[in-house]
Amino acid sequence: MNRFIRQFSVYWAPLFVWMGVIFWGTSLSGGFVGRFDTGVPFAFDAAHVVEFAILAALAYRAFRTWEGFPSLPALWGAVAAFTVLYAISDEVHQSFIPGRWPSGADLALDTVGGVVGLALADVLLRGRA
Repeated sequence: MNRFIRQFSVYWAPLFVWMGVIFWGTSLSGGFVGRFDTGVPFAFDAAHVVEFAILAALAYRAFRTWEGFPSLPALWGAVAAFTVLYAISDEVHQSFIPGRWPSGADLALDTVGGVVGLALADVLLRGRA
């Protein structure tokens, strides 16, 4: 298999699929999302952290394949910036969905999730090809 196709399908496609999953979830109306309210405090907060931890981990995994990063701090900065920018776009997207609205608290939770995912991915993947 061509190196580019393998690299895309193994490293980049999962990132793009996960971005699509987040976009789809954000596209659900407020009434639909409310049906999943379990009454458990902080359940939706945890969902924000987990979904963006996964996004950051997948981004870290994909970005590592790009040889344009001169250092680990540059890689971390690119992944962090990507994750926060996607979180911002997610909140803007919500503003167009009936029954949904952008939230600074959600953006903060997304950012926390991104940092957690980035740190975990770095620990688990450092030293691996």
